[in-house]
Amino acid sequence: MSDRIFISNLCLYGFHGVMPEEQRIGQRFYIDLACELDLAPAGEADDYNLTTCYDALCRLAQTTSDSGPFNLIETLGERIAQAVLSQFSSVNSVRVTVRKPSAPIQASLDHVGIEILRRR
Repeated sequence: MSDRIFISNLCLYGFHGVMPEEQRIGQRFYIDLACELDLAPAGEADDYNLTTCYDALCRLAQTTSDSGPFNLIETLGERIAQAVLSQFSSVNSVRVTVRKPSAPIQASLDHVGIEILRRR
């Protein structure tokens, strides 16, 4: 299947990281979600109830982030992926990307990040 619902660059403020300052001060994290599901029924019927709500996915990512802090962005990504598959039965797989632009490392870079793919 190649149908997908996706969200790009969802900005969440969180307190995730190994360094004490990260968990005290917090920082922005950018999340991408790509959910694989059959969009034909929704598209053919033009019926909102036959698809997965973008807003619900965003709120789920926010709620998951707020349930931290997590030491690792790997944990944040894994928890978001698990929550999507748990709460949206129509989603067959989910790809979660977490970008951390303010990683406390001595390098000039745009961001560091992880990408997780989970399937039913």
